[in-house]
Amino acid sequence: MKITLATKITITRMLLVFPTAALYIAAQFTTGDVYIALKSVAAIILALACATDFIDGTVARKTHTITDLGKFLDPLVDKIIVAVMLFLFVAFDNGLDFGGKFAHNYIVVAALGGLIMMRELMIGTLRAIGAKHGTVIASDILGKIKTVIMDVSIVALTLADMHLVFVYVGTILLYAGALMTIVSGAHYILKNKDVIARSSAVNGEQPDGESDK
Repeated sequence: MKITLATKITITRMLLVFPTAALYIAAQFTTGDVYIALKSVAAIILALACATDFIDGTVARKTHTITDLGKFLDPLVDKIIVAVMLFLFVAFDNGLDFGGKFAHNYIVVAALGGLIMMRELMIGTLRAIGAKHGTVIASDILGKIKTVIMDVSIVALTLADMHLVFVYVGTILLYAGALMTIVSGAHYILKNKDVIARSSAVNGEQPDGESDK
């Protein structure tokens, strides 16, 4: 199977998570200028991975190479990026308390991160159900807005201990991203309730209890 250019870009975005995480973790064991340099490079790579989210979709549309694989991978990569960074923020919470001024900020990040991941698992399950019935459930505008908010949030939180503004921007946008997570999740369910209805049919029966004719 030939992989399209758009899909290659999507896969590249996913691979950028590895150097981002490696640099972020390495920074935790350094101090001074080295610490700042490692965190800054990690944030730049992360921003690149997030910013190119729109490139793969644009390339797919311009080249008329929109595929089911691309529709599946694109939102999956977004989830991987957010999940990995939220895990790192909680694991190394010293970057979120800003010298003790926000002592419990990591708890907020963990709670909201759990909410966000719960939504993503729910939507992932819905997509799997849709795929079983031959329906590809792609991202919609609300999901894209949520993704943009979360992308900016995690980039800001990556630099949280660099300046107070990053703490405020990252945390506020994380709240906004959590809210959009709930809104977009509910919208996905309502928009694709027919997929859920079909999956709940038993022994070939339709959701209303009438057999196929």
